[in-house]
Amino acid sequence: MVKTNELTTVAEMLANFPQFVKTGENTVLCSIHGEYTQTTYQNGRTTNCPACERERKEQRITEENKKLKEAEKERKSRRIDELLGNSGIPKRFQDKTLDNYKSNSQKQKEIINNVEKFLNEFKAPQGHSGRCLTMIGKAGTGKTHLACAVASHVIKHYGGTARFSSVSEINRLVRESKSYNAKYSETEVIEAFGNYDLLIVDEVGIQSGSDAESRALFDVINARYQNMNPTIFISNLNKDQLKAALGERIYDRIKEGGGVILGFDWDSYRGKQ
Repeated sequence: MVKTNELTTVAEMLANFPQFVKTGENTVLCSIHGEYTQTTYQNGRTTNCPACERERKEQRITEENKKLKEAEKERKSRRIDELLGNSGIPKRFQDKTLDNYKSNSQKQKEIINNVEKFLNEFKAPQGHSGRCLTMIGKAGTGKTHLACAVASHVIKHYGGTARFSSVSEINRLVRESKSYNAKYSETEVIEAFGNYDLLIVDEVGIQSGSDAESRALFDVINARYQNMNPTIFISNLNKDQLKAALGERIYDRIKEGGGVILGFDWDSYRGKQ
């Protein structure tokens, strides 16, 4: 409980500050809100309409929140640009979406449905299942379009990371990491590829088939398998050729946990658009 002498002391202290010493109160008319009590202080300051003050404060808060949202939107836009720029997605495919993919047949519509199911897992509460999606078939049938559309969506709408690469690039980076003046170690390269929310591996089957290349690709895919991060494979091979090119261990990984192999067996779009 505050004692009287303490109150007196506080009052005496405030008396030394003119801005806190009241000199009068008057009833004043606000043109917007009507009458209010205006207080005058020793330093000449007078209070304004409390309703007006409250509205100005709310307006200021609204404007500050708007600026914060705009700043966050700009930050997110810069991050998206940065992620897209670092994603390796070819410029030709950065504007590709599932909506602007031409699906004229029932088979193409079924493929779109499978791709959408794969994409929707990224927004599931428990996260993506980590299953793989493999697109095989003729060149020019839209495999890269759909894969890049998924990657762009993950970046733009889910705030995730995605990387478009090829078997040859993965093998080259792993090979270069073993040189004496390498900027990154082999472990760091494997971890980097293993940690993307989505990895697209293009040109599957073009590799030479050496033990070193097979081991490098397996290490990347196995890292992603252990992290439960999904991978999209793109190849012009058929299933049997794909299995032979990847080897039993990798092929088992891409089929496990509901992994789907989609066949693009129609004619090329190129030259028709």
